[in-house]
Amino acid sequence: MANAAAKKAEAARQAASTSYLPIIIAINAGYLFLRLIYQRNLLSVTHLLATLFFVVLSFISYKGILEDHANTIPKGKSSTSSGAEALAGGASLDLLGLVSVVQYGSVLLSTKIYWLLVLIPIWGGWKLYSIMKGGLGGLFPNKASTMPTTNESDNVNDDNAEKSNARKQKRAEKRRQKWS
Repeated sequence: MANAAAKKAEAARQAASTSYLPIIIAINAGYLFLRLIYQRNLLSVTHLLATLFFVVLSFISYKGILEDHANTIPKGKSSTSSGAEALAGGASLDLLGLVSVVQYGSVLLSTKIYWLLVLIPIWGGWKLYSIMKGGLGGLFPNKASTMPTTNESDNVNDDNAEKSNARKQKRAEKRRQKWS
């Protein structure tokens, strides 16, 4: 069973790789081409390090996209309430979009667009805050609204058990009538 899940994850990684690797290569090749065409006179150690930084960030986001595809294997035909499936890639896909905007913006518009990279730690702080406040079970749960009292949970369990027993009784009665 676990081997089948690993095979599905590897197949999802492979499918994502064939989709996203050419896109990543095209984004970086286009960026490097435009960098050489438009900013040939600005080639300095700082600009070379920035270029290397963006290329590395795009490949880090590529690896994250592959892992997200492997971790979000569809469980069936279920979908969101709007009828469309969520786009796998998550935060890594967002990072790729931000890096692409900064790459091309720094070449075509202005190098001041590098300030958009400040969004990365702000976004990371927001994610950390949301995890601490309530995501993944939350470390600070609101006991009044999230935790039912023992009487409420007992009543719910009793009602569910009664309904389940009633359904079982009806099925058993139908089987007896069918075979008699």
